[in-house]
Amino acid sequence: MPQHDKRIPENARCSTCTGSGWTLWAAPETEEGGSEPPKWIICRECLGTGRTDKKGRKRQKPDDPSDG
Repeated sequence: MPQHDKRIPENARCSTCTGSGWTLWAAPETEEGGSEPPKWIICRECLGTGRTDKKGRKRQKPDDPSDG
């Protein structure tokens, strides 16, 4: 479901995730040269709401870029 109904005003958006509520995290590489694929994690600054005031519902996770 698109989040067009949950638009966040520019001045209220989280600066870390730019209002998405999620950040892309990549695991550090191991000594063997392998690493896990990057994955989406909840933004720790806004607790997944996408807002600086941390009010509202958690936003939906973006599509996984490794799926396509």
